[in-house]
Amino acid sequence: MTFVDQEIAHITNAMAISLQGLAETGVPVLPAAYWRERIHKLMDGNHLVHGQLCAVDTLLRQLDGFEAVQRWSMPAGNAA
Repeated sequence: MTFVDQEIAHITNAMAISLQGLAETGVPVLPAAYWRERIHKLMDGNHLVHGQLCAVDTLLRQLDGFEAVQRWSMPAGNAA
């Protein structure tokens, strides 16, 4: 397993646990912006093969979905 594969696996597992904190406490352990930045740094600093790009795309889509749910569940007065 390459470094990039290890990082993708780690981000996949850690991101799920971190964002799950929202369901338990109302606040994610680490915000979606942290995970998005980490994924983009991984993409910028390495040449990713097709399978890795697909995995990264899945992670970014999960973050998009998570952020959309957060926006919809936010009270109207708190919308950005």
